[in-house]
Amino acid sequence: MSERRPEKIDFLGIASFGFFLALTGVIFAVTPELPSKIYDFFKDFQLQLVYPGVYFYAPASNHPILYNVAFQFCLIFAIFQVVILVARFILKESISRKAGTFSGLFFWFGSVAALSLLKSESVDWFIFLGWLIVLVGIVITVRSSISLAFWPRIKSSKRR
Repeated sequence: MSERRPEKIDFLGIASFGFFLALTGVIFAVTPELPSKIYDFFKDFQLQLVYPGVYFYAPASNHPILYNVAFQFCLIFAIFQVVILVARFILKESISRKAGTFSGLFFWFGSVAALSLLKSESVDWFIFLGWLIVLVGIVITVRSSISLAFWPRIKSSKRR
């Protein structure tokens, strides 16, 4: 049986989580009406026809302030993730960690694009949800592809 060594503590992952929390706090601090906007958003959900005989919950109206806040959050966090990815390369971290951060970039920048369309009312709620599902699929595919592409190198370097 092969022995797996635990990876070192992911300090950049911890820093990323800390930035996530700090950014969340700043957004709430600079948008004092945000809690009421979030409440209004969820209160506005109603069953809507998605397909003949199929209903799903969606907001009945547009919530541009909330969508703009989410857009700004995703954009700032995506830019920070670029910094984290560069740091991972400088610190020569594992392929797994680089792949995770790189694939996360697809999600955050994709969310920026999807939220941009949602806040401008270019797409409706269900198209937006479809984009998010596609983004999750892309993230899984990108991360797996990067890991598979470097698998032979990882496997052969561990034997030495």
